[in-house]
Amino acid sequence: MWEIRLITVGKTKDREIRRGLERFGTMVAGEWKLTVEHVPASHDPRPGKRRLQEGASLLKKLRPGVVGIAMDETGETLASKAFADFLIGHKNAGRPVAFMVGGAYGLDPSVLEECARTVSLSPMTLSHELSALVLAEQIYRAYAAWSHKDYAK
Repeated sequence: MWEIRLITVGKTKDREIRRGLERFGTMVAGEWKLTVEHVPASHDPRPGKRRLQEGASLLKKLRPGVVGIAMDETGETLASKAFADFLIGHKNAGRPVAFMVGGAYGLDPSVLEECARTVSLSPMTLSHELSALVLAEQIYRAYAAWSHKDYAK
């Protein structure tokens, strides 16, 4: 089973978004395994310090051999097909991936440096909860393409 981890800063408080994340996790179950994990949000009032603390927590979750993908508005924007091809390439190579989603002030530069790639969902700023849901839907879309389901078309 191929593992995809979605690691966010802060818990998902919105019940409907949690349900959506669970739904997409169930929809890819079988050959793929999507898990959503959280690290605590920092309460430091200084944005730089907050990013640094949250970044350290995120990096502790990045296991050796796992391809880290930073989700950041400054990253590369990919069309759904290109994103699916990217994911399917990692799946076919047997490389597990972990998506890193930052908190209110984004990701610390240390996370961007440690990750193999930086991807943007949108030039707009999205909450970590909404980012996780959009990302989970795109992961399902890639799964649908890989498994030849109509959803991907």
